[in-house]
Amino acid sequence: MKKHILVVDDDELILFALAKTLKSDAKEVITVSTATEAIKKLSYCPYDLCLLDIHLPDMNCLELMKVIREMCPETRIIIMTASYIDFAELNGNYKEAVANGASQFIPKPFNLCDIREVVEQVLRGEEDVDKTFLFIGNDALKKSRKHPRKLCNEKVCFTMSVIDEGSISRKLLEARVVDISDNGIGLLTSCPLKESQVIGFDEKNENKTGVVTWSEMIDEDNCRVGVKFA
Repeated sequence: MKKHILVVDDDELILFALAKTLKSDAKEVITVSTATEAIKKLSYCPYDLCLLDIHLPDMNCLELMKVIREMCPETRIIIMTASYIDFAELNGNYKEAVANGASQFIPKPFNLCDIREVVEQVLRGEEDVDKTFLFIGNDALKKSRKHPRKLCNEKVCFTMSVIDEGSISRKLLEARVVDISDNGIGLLTSCPLKESQVIGFDEKNENKTGVVTWSEMIDEDNCRVGVKFA
């Protein structure tokens, strides 16, 4: 029998990437950007699994989980967030989250291959939520972060050195900021940056220089990177 998955996130790139990754002959994937849209979808079709962003524009994630539990008691839930610090907020309601169907907690950015495997496990009922949430993605990096970042959603210009026929020049590029702190910045860009690469920012970011500390392709066209200010 075909499995039905509902993804709720206000980031269009996340919705696109997850729909493309999870969809198959055995799985139908529906994406929405608000809790209100999610509730409408749930009223028409019982979903086997919901992937929920912890921060939604119109409803708290825990409140939406309660609605899902009332409407579709058998639906399992995976919680996603762009900030590891958000888990502290959720952790205080751990028992409530598990009681309302939470099977996993996944920090962003996540590896799409990893999340595909976790989704398969949840759909097969193989997760053990009585012990703890399972963390995937760049968990170790987020745990060790000394300077907490705040979520952000704006465009930024940066420059990088390129070598063309033996000549070095600076190339101007644009990226979307996903989080930022006094010590670093997280970017989503179409340019596949590499670890240790040095980039420069525009006046909006005080002409700072940054070093790429990690880089990961989240799909064919988008690269998620962490940059430490020099």
